[in-house]
Amino acid sequence: MKEKAAEILFPGKYFNRIKGTLKKLPNTKKKPLLFTFGGVFVLFLIILIIALAAHSPKPKKSSPVDMAVVPVIPMEDLFIPAEPDFLPKFLPEREPKTSWSVEDIRPYWKNPGNPELWQAEIKSAVDKLMEAVP
Repeated sequence: MKEKAAEILFPGKYFNRIKGTLKKLPNTKKKPLLFTFGGVFVLFLIILIIALAAHSPKPKKSSPVDMAVVPVIPMEDLFIPAEPDFLPKFLPEREPKTSWSVEDIRPYWKNPGNPELWQAEIKSAVDKLMEAVP
């Protein structure tokens, strides 16, 4: 039965030496040897998988920086366009003056009437104000 198990584990003429060597080994050394070879095989598989994954082509992923460079919304739609100006630019009707002349003031001036009455009212308002302030 042990020979059938060995034939299943190691088929073919190349493994005859390994079979003979395993038969010569005591049972206490067979298990650690089997676990060592199994561990080395698993480690070899892991290294092989990592090497294949590192050298395989990867799809290009778009990063947030790349997305920020490409505008999703056109600039024309982002901002409201300027309103058209229907009114013409302001044009003054007359040249600005540095001082007023009597002729310029005359249409706007209205005589207050009795100046003594106004002077008395102004004087009483000023006197009240001056008395209220300490």
